[in-house]
Amino acid sequence: MTIAKHRTSPEPALAPALVERVLERLGLREKPTLDLEGLNQLYAAFCGNVGFDNVQMRIWIAGPQKTPLPGGDPNEFFNDFLQHGTGGICWPLNGALYALARVLGFKARRIAGSVVVKGYPPGVNHGSVLVSLDRVNYLLDGWMASFKALPLVPGEPASTGRGIHDIWAIPSESGFEILSVPGYDRGHPLPFCPEPQYDPVDHTFFLARADSTRTVGFFNDVLFISRHCPDSILTLGRKSKFLVAADGTLTRTELPEAGRKTVLIEEFALSEEIVDAIPPNLPGVTAPFRP
Repeated sequence: MTIAKHRTSPEPALAPALVERVLERLGLREKPTLDLEGLNQLYAAFCGNVGFDNVQMRIWIAGPQKTPLPGGDPNEFFNDFLQHGTGGICWPLNGALYALARVLGFKARRIAGSVVVKGYPPGVNHGSVLVSLDRVNYLLDGWMASFKALPLVPGEPASTGRGIHDIWAIPSESGFEILSVPGYDRGHPLPFCPEPQYDPVDHTFFLARADSTRTVGFFNDVLFISRHCPDSILTLGRKSKFLVAADGTLTRTELPEAGRKTVLIEEFALSEEIVDAIPPNLPGVTAPFRP
């Protein structure tokens, strides 16, 4: 089982054979065209298949930690995705999305900013992706998983208009505040503020920020996993499973740790091998939410 490997390049390129396998897994029979239609096709396929989770990170945190954090190299990230169905937290997740968009020919770049979440350290804590098309920047973000790229035109508000997956941009003095609604709390949108001084940032920056999360504890001690499907959002964390239906209805189900294996395999499509490697949640620690 591949959980973590040493990175060999400060700016790794995706192997062509791996790109073909990833596109096939995403349901893309042909490479997307290098226009807005193709960009949305690629992004929607990524959103619907690659999730936001800390599975690989939890395993690494509980181990000897003698290798780099998993998923920083997009080749490693996508190999783990193909083998085990895992995704990642924002830095490896959006690093992989950037690498895929870039190798397919899109003018993508990495950016960073801050997401305001109670209990999470302020400052630059989130990495994302912008793609430039016809002089317009479009936001792609695997954590927000909006299924449609969000146009960012200075001074103009925007929305993806994708129902339960909708995200929207509000112009601000520094650029934009981008709002998304998490799958476990539909009443409190989370704001992401890209910071101009971190546009663009490089692979080394993403790796360093990912490494800094080991001291935060936010995703270190409790399993958290979220999957966006075209008509639903499924989230699991601590002792609860949350399901957002197509009409926006949120249902919460108690899920004892002893029963999570079946859910992770059957509903989140993780491999049995990786599920067996996930350590138990630690009691009484910081987590993304406290249901």
